[in-house]
Amino acid sequence: MCASRRQFLRALGAGSVAVAGLSALAPLRAQKPEPSLALAELRDGLLLVAGAGSNVVVLPGPDGLLVVDSGAPQHAAALERFIAAEISDAPVQLLFNTHWHLEHTGGNEVLARPGTTIVAHENTRLWMTTKFYVDWEDRRYLPRPPEAHPNKTFFSHEPQPLEATFAGDTVLYGHLREAHTDGDVYVRFPDRNVIVAGGAVTARRYPLLDYITGGWIGGLEEVTRRLIDMCDADTLVVPEAGPPQRRADLEAQLEMVATVRRRIEEMALEGHGIDEMIAANITKDFDSRFSGDSALFIANAYHGMWQGRLRGTVA
Repeated sequence: MCASRRQFLRALGAGSVAVAGLSALAPLRAQKPEPSLALAELRDGLLLVAGAGSNVVVLPGPDGLLVVDSGAPQHAAALERFIAAEISDAPVQLLFNTHWHLEHTGGNEVLARPGTTIVAHENTRLWMTTKFYVDWEDRRYLPRPPEAHPNKTFFSHEPQPLEATFAGDTVLYGHLREAHTDGDVYVRFPDRNVIVAGGAVTARRYPLLDYITGGWIGGLEEVTRRLIDMCDADTLVVPEAGPPQRRADLEAQLEMVATVRRRIEEMALEGHGIDEMIAANITKDFDSRFSGDSALFIANAYHGMWQGRLRGTVA
């Protein structure tokens, strides 16, 4: 066994949820200009557009729109038309990106106009302005055009949220550390008891841990606990895609993530690798409740632990 593997295993050794979410939201209007897009109300005029590659949340104001995430690039033009036809043709004044992935930022250059404030964590801006390779996708990413870049970023790791005001509403946002990526943020609408969580929350799917850009399973476990602490029984949590979740859904995600992390650590300490973990079906207790690619989840979780150790985030 090589020295680096022994160090990794030693690091692992040292370091080492029942109400169903909403299954659907009723459409606000029967007629939609784009059949792949759907509009629903979350609460009190806060709207959810589904089908754009990621969930897109829109808050209309008297002179413009607040938008959280902008969908995938191939849906950007349709999303712009849909918002103009079904919500408002007013400009987007404030746009939040919950992380860098194209499914969440691909419409930035279409929805944003001169004067639009695009808010994100600084790590998100850095990924969007550089060239890099993601091995688990076998895909190279090029810098995004300047008009797509966040123009208001923050570095804060503090638990206290940052605050914005839009059309008289208080909007809170903050960093979720290294979970899905290293630039994850939440956007919270306290008056409506709604949290938009981006890729840190799935709708009963195995999470995607993008370890190349800082995601790892330990961070996702910590972030899930933090989001649970923000919730009460009535909180709506908007995931990356799919229907809004409740606190109980986050508790189920936490149980799954913590259990799988523990099993990966135990098998790694015994000298087993990714293929053996997948063959052992370490997610078997959760496969009936979580869909998606469990093998990719296991592989990326393992790789993310190694990357986390190199970054000093694995105890």
